[in-house]
Amino acid sequence: MLEYTLYVDVWLLRLGCNFIFEYLLLWATATITRTQTTSMRLILGSLIGTVHYLLYLAASVGLIPLYGLLRFFPVVLLISVAMLFAAFYPMAWRRLLIAAGYFYTIGFVAAGMGLASAYLFGSANAPAFTLGTLVSILAILLIAELGWGIVHERMVRAIYRVPVEISCDGQKIKMTALVDTGNHLKDPLSRQSVIIVESQAVKTMLPPDVFAIMLSLEEGDPHALERLTRLKAWRTRLRLIPFNSIGRTNGMMLGFRPDEVKIGARSLLGDFQPTIAIHPYSLDPHGEYSALVPPHLVENSLQVVEGGEAYATTSSDLQP
Repeated sequence: MLEYTLYVDVWLLRLGCNFIFEYLLLWATATITRTQTTSMRLILGSLIGTVHYLLYLAASVGLIPLYGLLRFFPVVLLISVAMLFAAFYPMAWRRLLIAAGYFYTIGFVAAGMGLASAYLFGSANAPAFTLGTLVSILAILLIAELGWGIVHERMVRAIYRVPVEISCDGQKIKMTALVDTGNHLKDPLSRQSVIIVESQAVKTMLPPDVFAIMLSLEEGDPHALERLTRLKAWRTRLRLIPFNSIGRTNGMMLGFRPDEVKIGARSLLGDFQPTIAIHPYSLDPHGEYSALVPPHLVENSLQVVEGGEAYATTSSDLQP
């Protein structure tokens, strides 16, 4: 009877490496295709692949039957589809097929590099599978970075995203802001810096008539300024912020002076109190940030700020 010595630590190492491989493969696919998912769903998809790998290892040494079935290509394909569904479903079939294309392409290339390394640094009878899996993991990161700059993008996101809290009239609103080097706006009256916030993020804080005037200004209503002068509430808070941007000159945004602004754990008060300009449209099509903050406002608070998850591109240059 054939005997086999089972090294539990070796198996755990291989299973751990396989889980990381599967997780990074799903993560790279999600990031490249801009597919919404969560860490828990990526973990679930990775566990499906790792459980299949565990069963395959057990069957390969005779601990369980069905070795031929577990390595049968349709079964392997079914497992990979289950991983994709666990990580990304529900989504449109076309987007799912696109995600699957990236998933299989990156997976085959990375796995091929890992398999080649396993036999190169091992032997035909005893391939270095653990080393091969580690090479596969590094290959995924390398492919993602060289092809799409994912690793660099994630690092930049962590630096250029900051949490912002705005307080006004007893209300507090928290949001994620982009540190935007193109934001050079100044309040015409106080000459203080301006934080641009999309209207939906502060809608609950604004009186209804103020929100309506903001929309009228954007639509070019000639009576908007007249209505502004007749306001009773917030009259002393409101500002008109002129701006120029790509495709638009001599624009005008409605702004207001808040009671307090916090960037990270740092409160901006006194001479550094910024004005909040209300932008009528979404600032990020993916909804990952809802405000634009000038860089100098966060210079002294970066050490206490945790970066958010959003895209690290700056907006169109805004000039006063």
